[in-house]
Amino acid sequence: MSNGNDGDQAAQERMLAGRLRQAIETTFARDSDLLRRGWMVDTCCLIEIGSERLLLTIRSGRPAIADRIPLLVSWEFAIRAGADAWSALWQPVPKAGWHDLFALTKRGAMHIEGRLQPFMANLQYFKDLVTLPRAGGPR
Repeated sequence: MSNGNDGDQAAQERMLAGRLRQAIETTFARDSDLLRRGWMVDTCCLIEIGSERLLLTIRSGRPAIADRIPLLVSWEFAIRAGADAWSALWQPVPKAGWHDLFALTKRGAMHIEGRLQPFMANLQYFKDLVTLPRAGGPR
């Protein structure tokens, strides 16, 4: 049996996924510092916001978000968290412990898994990419 909160949670997850999608599309529609810094990034990663999934294929630092994720899809690494963790991360000034991917991982609110070499080799790029929805953009 499901309650009314399930619909609210799904709507919040869709809204947050749309917010990330829009921030990425807006940033990369123009020549951005993030694009220049990420020119060597070539990978495919999965971002999960609760049950919402975004597949990012990144070529020469430019991410493209798949409109639909195929049933059998491969990706090198995934960043998974609930809506509460993403909302906290995207606050203009996040609270301590909610301000960074590793802080969220340490508290158990986020999981990063898969082949982490492309993630770790381009760590600042990915930290800046996933915090684009934060007011003021990447820090």
